[in-house]
Amino acid sequence: MKGARLCAYRPALYAAAGVAAGVAAAFFLPAWAKAALVFFFAAAFFCAGVLKKGKRELALFCAAALAGMAAGELFLLGFPSGSFEGVISGRITDATFCDEYGNAGLSGGNYLLELDGLSVDGRALAGRGSLILPASARADLKVGDYLYFYGAASGEEFSPESYQSLVAAKYRVYYSLQAFDAGALTRVDGSPSAVESMRLAIKGALYDNCREDTASFLFAMIFGDVAYMSDEVAKPFRDTGTAHLFAVSGLHVAILFYACARVLDKLKMPSPVRFCSGAAIMVLYCALCSFSPSVVRSAVMIMAAELAKVLKTRYDALSSMGASCAAILLFAPYFLLDAGFLMSYAAVFGILGFYKPLFRALKKVLLKPLAEGIAVSVASNIGLLPLMLYYFGSVSLLTVPVNLVVVPLTSAFYPFLLLSALIAALIPPAGALLTLASVPTLAGVLFTQAAANVSSAALNADFSPLLCVFYYPLLAIASVFSRFDKKIKAGALALCGALTAAACFFVLPV
Repeated sequence: MKGARLCAYRPALYAAAGVAAGVAAAFFLPAWAKAALVFFFAAAFFCAGVLKKGKRELALFCAAALAGMAAGELFLLGFPSGSFEGVISGRITDATFCDEYGNAGLSGGNYLLELDGLSVDGRALAGRGSLILPASARADLKVGDYLYFYGAASGEEFSPESYQSLVAAKYRVYYSLQAFDAGALTRVDGSPSAVESMRLAIKGALYDNCREDTASFLFAMIFGDVAYMSDEVAKPFRDTGTAHLFAVSGLHVAILFYACARVLDKLKMPSPVRFCSGAAIMVLYCALCSFSPSVVRSAVMIMAAELAKVLKTRYDALSSMGASCAAILLFAPYFLLDAGFLMSYAAVFGILGFYKPLFRALKKVLLKPLAEGIAVSVASNIGLLPLMLYYFGSVSLLTVPVNLVVVPLTSAFYPFLLLSALIAALIPPAGALLTLASVPTLAGVLFTQAAANVSSAALNADFSPLLCVFYYPLLAIASVFSRFDKKIKAGALALCGALTAAACFFVLPV
């Protein structure tokens, strides 16, 4: 029908698209192109928002794009960098292979430390720094201690093409530190923060009561930290498309929140109190996971759904996804370059857009739990496919069947696992409870390793960013959110498949 919308108007999606476009422009365009784009967006906003008041979508997109460009430019201007020399002081916040008490361990004969609260000759530096010390420096370093030494701090300017810049921005480790005389280093006793103590205590409980490979997997699954996971443990999960399990996915956050919500419901708490308690739990968990994008995205979407219940208004998951994306990019523009951030949203879009039709088709021939599992796995992989091919060059053909087995084994017991880890951390004799809780996860680890050994069959392709730009609009047309007829939706989905097939067999000039 003439004038009908192709999809429902969702302001949050236009805002997210505009912010993402603005951040990308700030990062990748030369100064003259940025200036031209600012003029274009400002003129388009004026024309659409003032002269033609019915063009609210264009006006919102342009305003969001200007905000995204401003956020990106402010980030680039404020990114800590430079070289400094003098007396450096800082507090140890992390150390490779530290034990449950925070005592630093050795890696290749060296201590690998992270320091925050940095200063050089009394001048404060933003963020953290990484420091490598030889084992001969001293043997009593631990998280929370303060170090003083004469040396140098150097930080590179942010570059969108540099993976090291992205890592520095994500973990706020902006500087590489060097001690000119490690033997002259001064240490002052300190203590870990509450968050650091909790992480260390849970880590100690895991390693005291579980096999080493299982403990490293559980630590990664709880905190999203793969520093203690060997490549031997991680590789089978990457090869079988189940690496999302140790990235603290939205599934884990949702399971944790709704387990806590059930407890709060049993206590008959009023809705506002329950919402505030849930929000506090989410903020604490985000802090424990270093505010990784997938955790923040999931927490924001869950709390938006809960707030809608409290206010007794309709909740729209797609709008919540767009709002969380726009908010994260405005506060941390560099996440636009992060594979985890992009894949988290791609997976959610795939599930929201394709789960229902897949489930309706599958439940006619399969049991409901099996149909649900296959539908979620296939839908998420429809959204993830181009990004997985772009970042990794291949997608395992075992992804769906392995996920059907491993995800229930590792995730269904997640609340019990986390509770057991907390109890074992507080009451060490209760470690047997954690050992019991880890059994399903151990089974999942062993199954994944066996599956990776059975077959290495994979879909290999050279997928470019431009192909992703073509793929996702077609996917949006094919999703349940568009108002196109079934033939057009089927054609759009077929074109997505054709793009993928072409990338598998040909080197496309895009």
